[in-house]
Amino acid sequence: MASSEIYEDIKENLRNTLSHLKASIKQNSLRRLGGEERQKCAQEIARKSSQAHILIKDLEYEIYQAPVTYQAEMNREVKRLKYDLETIERSMESKQLPYSKQVTFGKGSSSQSQDVSDQTSLMLGHKSLQRASASITRSTVVAAESEGIGNEILDNLGQQREQLHRTRDRLEDTDVELTKTRKLLLSINRKVITNKIFLVFIVFVELGILGGVVYIKFFGPK
Repeated sequence: MASSEIYEDIKENLRNTLSHLKASIKQNSLRRLGGEERQKCAQEIARKSSQAHILIKDLEYEIYQAPVTYQAEMNREVKRLKYDLETIERSMESKQLPYSKQVTFGKGSSSQSQDVSDQTSLMLGHKSLQRASASITRSTVVAAESEGIGNEILDNLGQQREQLHRTRDRLEDTDVELTKTRKLLLSINRKVITNKIFLVFIVFVELGILGGVVYIKFFGPK
C-alpha cells in the first residue's frame, strides 16, 4: 500500500481518537465515580491519550517516508493535530482527568502501550484489506466491461469482414461486366473501322465510275 494511504488512515484514526477524547471530557464525571469504576474510566481516557501520542509518532514516521514535495503540507497538518491534542490535555488537566503524560499503569504500562500499537496496526491492516477488496471488485467490473467491449468490437469486425467480402464479390462481378463491355466495344470498334473502309472503297469506286463516264462523254471517240 502506498505511504500516502497509510498516512491518511493514521490521520483519520487520530482525528477519531481526538473526537473521542473531546466527548469524554464533556461527558466524564470521574469525581462522582468511585473505586473500580473510577479507575476503569481513568484508564480508558489515558489509553486514548496514549494512543493519540502513538498515532502522532506514526504520522511523523510517514512524513519522513513521504516525498519531499509533500512533507511541508503534512508537517502543517501534524502540527495542527498536535495542537488539538495539547489543547485537549490541558482541558483534561484542568478537570483533573488522567492522560498519557500523567497516568502510570505500573508493570502493565508497556504491554498496554503495545496493545494500543497493535490495535492501530490491526485497524490499518483491516482498512488495507477493505481497500484491496474494493480495488479487486473495481478491477473485476472493469474487466467485465472490457470483455463486453471486446466482444462488441469482435462482432463489429465480423460484420465489417462480411461487408468487405460482399464488396469484393461485387467488385469481381463489376470487373467481369467491364471485361465483357470492353470486348463488346472492341468488336463495335472493329465493325466501325470495317464499315469506314468499305465506305471509302465504295466512294473510290463511284469516283472511278464517274471519272470513266466523264472521260467517255467528253474525251471519248465521237
